[in-house]
Amino acid sequence: MKFYIYLTLLLISLSSIQVLGQGTMIQLNFAPALPLGTTADFTGNFTGRGANFEFYKMNENNFGYGVEFGTMNFYEEVPDQIFEQGTASLSGMQYRYLKITPIMASAIYIFNANKPFKPFIAMGAGFGINTQTVSMGIFVEKTEARQFIIRPEIGAIYQLSDYVGIKLSSKYYQTFENTDMRAHSMMGFNLGFVMLNFNK
Repeated sequence: MKFYIYLTLLLISLSSIQVLGQGTMIQLNFAPALPLGTTADFTGNFTGRGANFEFYKMNENNFGYGVEFGTMNFYEEVPDQIFEQGTASLSGMQYRYLKITPIMASAIYIFNANKPFKPFIAMGAGFGINTQTVSMGIFVEKTEARQFIIRPEIGAIYQLSDYVGIKLSSKYYQTFENTDMRAHSMMGFNLGFVMLNFNK
């Protein structure tokens, strides 16, 4: 819990810094996601339970660097499964949960920064706090891991006024397997509200 408090304080501090020759951009995104690869083998359902926050310091409006913090929550009910724990075995409906919480440093490059329609590309890298849970009746198997994660993104921002815009983008998230958990991958679709403070 302390980690989230420290992260919130850090983001507030970053947003209050005034840097000569730079602007800022804050994005609040609704982020549904589609599981891919081995992630889809575990839980194949498209999820609408996702959101993320991004903060960027902009350099001459085109290039920015900052952070992303978010969450994606997948869930699926899988019938006719067998669950084994120790000497016990149970068959029936299996409930599968996967929570991906990426925390990343990120960079963005905006094309046509001085026009209302602003296509962009972005890249993020950091770590994910990930939890995978399988439950059936009284049996629960829970795995937690911290994995390295990367995230390329392509999209566009449409500036509605001097300080407000909307965003549509696609992000590909890839975690890397470690001793605690296998790799996961998913395609995220972001619809966002953007607060801009670009230099004129």
